[in-house]
Amino acid sequence: MSGKPAARVTDPTSCPLPGHGVNPIASGSPDVFFDGLAAARQTDKSACGSPIVGDVASTVLINGLPAATVGSTGAHGNNVITGSSTVIIGNSHTPADFTPPSAMPLWALVFDEQFRIVGTDGQPLANVPYHIKDESGMVYTGFSDESGRTPRIATSKQETLEITTGVAALEKWGEA
Repeated sequence: MSGKPAARVTDPTSCPLPGHGVNPIASGSPDVFFDGLAAARQTDKSACGSPIVGDVASTVLINGLPAATVGSTGAHGNNVITGSSTVIIGNSHTPADFTPPSAMPLWALVFDEQFRIVGTDGQPLANVPYHIKDESGMVYTGFSDESGRTPRIATSKQETLEITTGVAALEKWGEA
């Protein structure tokens, strides 16, 4: 294993001072929790009053303080002896191999377009009849929405779309 279990409040430390023995970490982060328990950091104390002072993580800071892990030492010479079974903290970084994504195949590309019908003043025109025909002969008819837009027309390749609006569109509707 490349890291060590993170230390938390209630995880035991073993203190060599007479009468101290095994006692829990008593203080920790007010807002970072591992497995529902406050994360222990450098300067947090065990129940015997010994602050954690050494062998802390060099790569993980919690509230600006290095994270404590199994093996972190206290001022009394005590050591953290157990920690989280789900949070492992290491002091080195080994990046994974990077494989760039493959180019998207052209068959997967979708082209789409939407028209907006506007008046000579540039304002959108609602409820204008339209007739749109793509290169394959597919026809789309309807009325522009309140913003002057037609539905989006999707094709599998780049195509020229033919659009007719107004009375001419209604005439094409009648031809179909």
